[in-house]
Amino acid sequence: MKTKARLIVLITTIFLASLQQAFTQNQVAEINADTLNKWISEGRKVELIYVGTHGSYAEAHIPGSVFLPFNESFANGIKKMSGEKTYVLICPTGGRSYRAAELMTENGFSKVFNLRGGVTDWIRHGFKVVKSK
Repeated sequence: MKTKARLIVLITTIFLASLQQAFTQNQVAEINADTLNKWISEGRKVELIYVGTHGSYAEAHIPGSVFLPFNESFANGIKKMSGEKTYVLICPTGGRSYRAAELMTENGFSKVFNLRGGVTDWIRHGFKVVKSK
């Protein structure tokens, strides 16, 4: 009976470990507004990709960010991007950009970051934005 119980515990442990690895493999790295502002101030080479809607991009985006909406054309857009560069994905609140960063990670990009809180948090910290309206 003890052997059977130990076997069940062992199998359960292995299963949970593999499940945890599956969930953390494609986990997206996130940075906050302070970190991104520091990177930009230090001259760190990062590509800022705005994945929100055209309307939200026009309303407010971080200077230097490039508009690439997270829609059906996003997958084609990232095929043209270098896997060697560092990318920060941005949207109004960080949700859409997180999903876009997940897709990039799944497609082999290793230096991808999501801006947690998005442009909303960037503005809350008092950092500069561009308005296109």
